[in-house]
Amino acid sequence: MRRRKLEFSDAFALVLQRHREAKKLSKQTLAQKAGLHQTYIGKIEDGLSNPSLDAANAIAEALGVPFATLIAEAEAERRRGGSVAR
Repeated sequence: MRRRKLEFSDAFALVLQRHREAKKLSKQTLAQKAGLHQTYIGKIEDGLSNPSLDAANAIAEALGVPFATLIAEAEAERRRGGSVAR
């Protein structure tokens, strides 16, 4: 398996998943709260889709987390220099 540097979208996916799991929300529940489809949430978390700013903000609101916090945490995650298998 080849490893590559963590991209911002991958870091955002990790942060999103951490917040969702910390709040004990299923993908379906988060999607409903955000007004999105659960498969879309899954695709974002799997790194297969990048949310628009509006969708990312809706997710942040559904999580009860400021949008800026998700962005800052994703940037910090990316800066830590992690890598993902692809």
